[in-house]
Amino acid sequence: MSGVPIIGLAGLALLLSAADARAADDPYAALQLYNGAWKVKPDTGAPSRVENRCKATGLFFVCEQVVGDKTQALVVFMPTGPGAEGEQTYRTQAMGTAADAGGGWSRLTISGRRWIYEPEDVPAGQKDLERMVNVFIDDDHIHFEVQRSTDGGPWTRKSSGNEERVK
Repeated sequence: MSGVPIIGLAGLALLLSAADARAADDPYAALQLYNGAWKVKPDTGAPSRVENRCKATGLFFVCEQVVGDKTQALVVFMPTGPGAEGEQTYRTQAMGTAADAGGGWSRLTISGRRWIYEPEDVPAGQKDLERMVNVFIDDDHIHFEVQRSTDGGPWTRKSSGNEERVK
């Protein structure tokens, strides 16, 4: 997604309720799941290793994303409040290296184990949109899907893959 770098159903209900309880008490608790090293395996292409170095810094929660030995992005999260039925929402922005232009703000909506990153600052007349949907299978496994919509139509899968925490 532009501006956003790069998540057994038995027991899933228990995991969902634990995530909801964390978000209700602390809007940063759910975001802590990103912290650490991940093996990213897209459905097509080579796997990679991403390390997220995450921390609450006051109003903001930030994750420095490192691929190999190089910082690729700083992702900033700002809670905008609880939503309906236990959802938590954030404004997010990914800032890349100095050569990269800064992207606009996006919106992250966390509903249980489903996280949806959608563009917030969409230029007038832009008809093609992308969003990222992460589903945390558990705290160490994420299924992700990049989805595309044209002219406000339905979201269709563009690419997908899985992430596994490296221990």
